[in-house]
Amino acid sequence: MGGKLVMTTINQIRIEVEKSKRVKENKKGKYIKQLKILYTKYEGIEINEKFKKQYQQLNAKGIDLLKEIRGSKDENKIEGSIEVYIRYLKASLCDFEGKTNYLRKYITSFLFSSILFLALSPQFYGFILPVIFFLPIYMGLKGVKQRTMTGFYMTMSVVPVAIMTSFTWIRYGINAKMNYTGAVKAIVDSGVAESLARKLVYIGPVFGFILLLFACLQMYRGYKSRDLFI
Repeated sequence: MGGKLVMTTINQIRIEVEKSKRVKENKKGKYIKQLKILYTKYEGIEINEKFKKQYQQLNAKGIDLLKEIRGSKDENKIEGSIEVYIRYLKASLCDFEGKTNYLRKYITSFLFSSILFLALSPQFYGFILPVIFFLPIYMGLKGVKQRTMTGFYMTMSVVPVAIMTSFTWIRYGINAKMNYTGAVKAIVDSGVAESLARKLVYIGPVFGFILLLFACLQMYRGYKSRDLFI
């Protein structure tokens, strides 16, 4: 099964966007460019029969969008609907091309980043920071499994704080090599037992470096899998 049906719908949407006076000019060019690229991609695709229902729903959403562009007077609503449909086109294309394995890889790197962040951040930033991010981590994981763009953004919010935490531990490890006694004391002063503090002097920086690797990997895989989310 080819993509001609959706190609026709994409072309009609592009024509309507070009004619529409309710779509801002600065956004109109972006939409037209994206629709042209997607038209080309659907032109050379062969869709498995198991995606027949999804393909038909995708086309039906496109027809609904055409009606909205022609009939609605709310320009913000029209632009929002166009952007959502473009995301649907991209996400469905990933399904049709068998690229959903990126989602599993992204979730794996996100989970490792989150676990290490939650484990390593309290020693320097207290328990407030991980508590603040616990809900976004939980809701984000739920969202990415449902392939929502909101869930994707929530999971990506972990990356900056994970990198910050990893750098703190790596910097601490460098300083600890020069002043072992002082490094142990700093951890003990934060409320950690001395025996555990002596181990953290070595273990913490190692896991901090691992956290940095997973945070960078999550960022890379997030970029690669961004089109999977709607």
